[in-house]
Amino acid sequence: MNRSLVPAAILLFVTSACNPKDAHPLRSLGIEKYPTARDLYALAETHRLKHKLPALGIGIVHRGRILGLGMAGERSYGSMDWATLDDAFDVASCSKPVTASVSAMLVSEGKIRLDTTLGETFPELRNVMDPGYAGVTLEMLLSHRAGVGHQMNRNALWAAWNQQHTTQTPTGQRLKFVENALKRPPSYKPGSNRLYTSDGYIIAGAMLERAAQKDWESLTQSKLFQSLRLLSMSYGPISVGGTITKVSGHEDGWLGRSVIVPPDPAEYGVHPFGAPAGFLYTSVPDLLRFVDFNIRAWNENKGLRDLGWESEVKRDKQGRIYEHSVYHGGYSGRFRTNMWFAPETQWGTVIVTNHGKGDESITADIFYALLKEFKLQ
Repeated sequence: MNRSLVPAAILLFVTSACNPKDAHPLRSLGIEKYPTARDLYALAETHRLKHKLPALGIGIVHRGRILGLGMAGERSYGSMDWATLDDAFDVASCSKPVTASVSAMLVSEGKIRLDTTLGETFPELRNVMDPGYAGVTLEMLLSHRAGVGHQMNRNALWAAWNQQHTTQTPTGQRLKFVENALKRPPSYKPGSNRLYTSDGYIIAGAMLERAAQKDWESLTQSKLFQSLRLLSMSYGPISVGGTITKVSGHEDGWLGRSVIVPPDPAEYGVHPFGAPAGFLYTSVPDLLRFVDFNIRAWNENKGLRDLGWESEVKRDKQGRIYEHSVYHGGYSGRFRTNMWFAPETQWGTVIVTNHGKGDESITADIFYALLKEFKLQ
């Protein structure tokens, strides 16, 4: 089959299920804004149907140029309200590399050090902080080696924290969270082990707020989103200036039916306190631009490149590293995301979907199909 054509089964599905006025145009909506990019609608739609997803967005970048974009499906299941490349998806823990990027910027400006400790940053908490945390550094927090537990591991806990602290600003909620988290003894001796945790990134965000003397939302907007013109990026469900559509998430319901979960500011707050660890909404093109920014940062700033990302290496017969595979996933129970790049060859990909079903094998399947499409696999 010619991969440039939409499979007949897809065409039959769309034309039979929709009235003419509701029919999908069989292209990625918004692709006209990217005239040099291949339209990957057929690839996105094939895998959207395969994995029974409401919407699926994909993209690939190479040496600063977006080579392909694809968006297929609906903002809400069954709505025939078609998702576009301008729409923002919740990329969940893919917010963590954003926090690491802001950290690197503040370090380069001399506003904080990687070895700045919790004791230095929060002297008012020294009497309530477990002594084991006093020497924990920003770098330990960003590399998940700070001994911090993973208490905030369910949506209900995030929502409950917001409801219990509605009278405080997001910055105040974060500081209260820091105080609460650091009262508990470390899960292990800081620096001796590694435990992936959102809690540590909330604490790191509070450290960066204190160092920059700005709230997290203003800090990320000025340092990253505005400077890189990532205009769709923001935290929480409220649209940026009312111009960016934020799609609905989905959960599995009875008998495998998809349950629509519309963006709701009352659940986690208009500005969620957990933003340094999650709750980031962005479009596929903007997420690709962020990946490309990190490709360049990795190659230019070797001292900070490992922070905020997971990585694997390929070695030659002599055991020397010749290529890194750098990635991060995001999962909120309602959305699933994957970002990946290879800094040596400067290829990068993103995958977003508005359903939390399944596991990472879904994004892995789509990832390898995307690499194969561009003859990288």
